[in-house]
Amino acid sequence: MNLRRTVTVLLSAALTAAALVTPAGAQTAQTGVSVTYQVNARHDGTLVDSTVGAPPLDRKWSRDLGGSVSYPVVAGGRVFATVASPNGYGTRLYALNAATGEDAWAPVDLGGTYWWSALAYGGGRLYAQNFDGVLTAFNPATGKKIWSVTLPGQSSFTSPPTYSGDTVYTGGGGSGGTLFAVDAATGAVSWAQRVGNGDNSSPAVSAGGVYVSYACEQTYAFDPKSGAPLWHHDTGCSGGGGRTPVLADGGVWVRDDAGAAPAVLNAADGKVRGTYEAGGWTPAPAFDGGVLQERQSRTLDARWKFEGDGHITTAPIVVNGYVYVGSRTGRLWALNGATGQAVWSTDVGAPINAPDEHNVSQPLTGLGAGGGLVVVPATNLLTAYGR
Repeated sequence: MNLRRTVTVLLSAALTAAALVTPAGAQTAQTGVSVTYQVNARHDGTLVDSTVGAPPLDRKWSRDLGGSVSYPVVAGGRVFATVASPNGYGTRLYALNAATGEDAWAPVDLGGTYWWSALAYGGGRLYAQNFDGVLTAFNPATGKKIWSVTLPGQSSFTSPPTYSGDTVYTGGGGSGGTLFAVDAATGAVSWAQRVGNGDNSSPAVSAGGVYVSYACEQTYAFDPKSGAPLWHHDTGCSGGGGRTPVLADGGVWVRDDAGAAPAVLNAADGKVRGTYEAGGWTPAPAFDGGVLQERQSRTLDARWKFEGDGHITTAPIVVNGYVYVGSRTGRLWALNGATGQAVWSTDVGAPINAPDEHNVSQPLTGLGAGGGLVVVPATNLLTAYGR
């Protein structure tokens, strides 16, 4: 049987890294672009890009953007990221030429309370959202604003947007929670549904459902077009916060730091398929070529482990079967997806922060790739590697 593999970083006391292995699912890997957090609308961290060479890679460019840098969106010959303002609240949107790292157009002030913002790409538009729920569509070639809407009824927005099927999905909290579906062409709200609290969970989207997960693994599935509820995984407790789910292998992989073992739910009906090993602050897993500590997703049989320098922080991504993962010491590794052996590493030049899915002191950060590049945010630096 052909196997797909899952990667997840365990932020345990030893800060070791681990991976899961899963049978091949029906999903197709993202090709050539990173369009939201953890690469794609499923958040499975997997990218196929024939223009990204096998490691070792060369540093193509590096920019100090003056504040904490978000995960990159890589598409259309550009690298997009948001950056925390060094002077008061708010963030700025940067568009960089993917070949040179120079500004493709002038940075845009996104405003907002605190320093959180996030991006998505699709339908020929770039979407930026700030903490106050201002969702804006830009022309990615020019930076011209296409539309802007303040999402109604909530006061805090910490769920990175996801584009799928001409719709932008995002969540908001403050008074309970709301999941929004926004028409990507006009900014009109297509539908809205109440959820547990609306915090932090970037919607994972497929043709069959929109999935979000909040504190105590309160997980919801909705029909992407109508917003009709499909199922709700109710654990009998509640609280603030949430974590981005990952959609892969017919399952919704959810995490929680309130003590519950991370669960795999059937995407079709929400029933618990099993649990998997992960610490309380574990970043999202990635799915593809064997990495780190390998486990078969149905049996959870252990394979092997990669611990790096003991300070691994990032959610991993998988590019052409090589797994990229970074450390708070500033080290970036590429691992052979078949053996788990490190084939290349480099010093990025600054600490590579963990994705903080609970606070608003910086934009949500993470690795990205596409257009021949692997792109790494490291504190205030944004650095691109390629061949």
